[in-house]
Amino acid sequence: MKMKMNRFMIIGLSLALAMSMTACGSNTNSSSGTSVISSASAGQTEGQTTSALQANQDPENTTLSDETLHVALASEPSTLWGAAGGKLENEDVLIEYALFDTLVRNDPVTGEVVPNLAEKWEWTDDTHCKFNLRDDVMMSDGTPLVADDVVYTVNVWKTQSAGTDTGMFIEGATADDDHTVTIGFTTAAPDLLSMLGWAQFGIVSEDEVQAAGGLEAVQKKPVIGSGRYKFAEWQNGTSITLERNDNYWNKNYKGYYKKIVITFVNDPAARALGIESGDIDIAYNMPVVQTAAYVGSDAVSAYIFGVGQVEHLWYNMGDNAGATKDIKVRQAIDKALDFDAIAQVGTAGFGQQVLGYAGPMSKYYSQTFTEEERKVDIEGAKKLLEEAGYGNGLDLTILGTQDSASVYTVIQENLEAVGIHLTINIVDTAKFVEDAFGGKYDLISVPEMLVTRAPNVFPFLRTANVEGDGMVIGGPKWTTDELDSDIQKFIEDKDADTAKADLVSIEKIMKEEMVCSNLYGTVTSILTANTIKGVTSPDRGYVDMTTLYKE
Repeated sequence: MKMKMNRFMIIGLSLALAMSMTACGSNTNSSSGTSVISSASAGQTEGQTTSALQANQDPENTTLSDETLHVALASEPSTLWGAAGGKLENEDVLIEYALFDTLVRNDPVTGEVVPNLAEKWEWTDDTHCKFNLRDDVMMSDGTPLVADDVVYTVNVWKTQSAGTDTGMFIEGATADDDHTVTIGFTTAAPDLLSMLGWAQFGIVSEDEVQAAGGLEAVQKKPVIGSGRYKFAEWQNGTSITLERNDNYWNKNYKGYYKKIVITFVNDPAARALGIESGDIDIAYNMPVVQTAAYVGSDAVSAYIFGVGQVEHLWYNMGDNAGATKDIKVRQAIDKALDFDAIAQVGTAGFGQQVLGYAGPMSKYYSQTFTEEERKVDIEGAKKLLEEAGYGNGLDLTILGTQDSASVYTVIQENLEAVGIHLTINIVDTAKFVEDAFGGKYDLISVPEMLVTRAPNVFPFLRTANVEGDGMVIGGPKWTTDELDSDIQKFIEDKDADTAKADLVSIEKIMKEEMVCSNLYGTVTSILTANTIKGVTSPDRGYVDMTTLYKE
């Protein structure tokens, strides 16, 4: 076996908010729900369709070429191995899909967990899973993958990323022999396997990391892993270059592009122009309203698809809360909201309001609210405000980032109609994190993805990330024994139908207490040159660069 794993200092950095703010969210895998918004199952009524293309529909590539794929991201990542630094970023995760292989992967079409570096696995009890590794995998340094590599990597997750989903639920790992390893988890959850298919759970070897300069150095120069592409160069502020791994273990995979060059273009309009001019092949993280303008274009392909994530409006119910601590105020706000208008603005017309917490793309979805209950009720809202002592009006604030502004404007207009003056506080990401953790808001919109039952579900209800009044991102640490019990049952239940019933109980409590208002299923979008095929999304709305090819 390879050298024993070293001990690392724990980085006490919790980035739950940053993960929850990603386009795909941090909370659950959504590979089974990645499709264009075009049917009732994706959040619209029958007959509402778009001509935007659908991810995960093209046949797999069968050709190698010497061509270069040009990719434009909205910003430059700070690391290319987030698990080693205790943080995750959208841009980082997108690139990690190319650099690292995971023990299992999530089929982008079916959502099924399928073998990858591990040929097979079995749960030895509720919290321990034994993996049998392939014997034909070569790491970047030319050495074979062995169980000690998995043990080392798991230890990195556990120590370096203890405050994120990557390490939060890891107990440890033990090498049974060179090709068998058992991973222990801190909680029972059947869908933990889905999480292990996420890019940040890529396997590396300690020898590779040490050769690259250690944990800190390797975040900027990750010549590690056994992925479909290898790291080649990072020109700070300009580009990151990857090269095809011609020794990749899975001979059934064909990487069309010899190189992938990733540049950073903050302005979405500039990214779109780059596609039109031919300088860029694929533009990530496009505003849906901008992508919609290209639907039907002969020169550009527009992909608009749901990721199983639902936007929720949360109410401050913490110790430092003002009027929103009163349930009648929360109910009044809910009655005043025009959910259809909010959804139309939030999705650029490609989605609708949702009637449950999980959303229609989840197999656990149930309609907590009726359509009648979701209708605007101005008089009902005014009556509740009067009963709460705010008949003469009420001033509230809502906290958000720039991409929230248009939706917040609709909410502001809705509330003005019932006598609530809403101040919209748009801040940068750093300030958003600070104020959200500190509970410096009355209202805040934060999404959650609930298409699997990984143990990180409902983080906004039950996990305090800071000391003090127990505030968490998106809402207070508000819970009851009954709610905690139902959430744990939902996570652990081996039967999906029973788990759905558990979720019904959870949503009933949330509705009775008006903990949040369910808004709409979020959608994401990208633009590509019209010659690009093979757009796939393995989980949470991330797009896999390694499956792209030219028609």
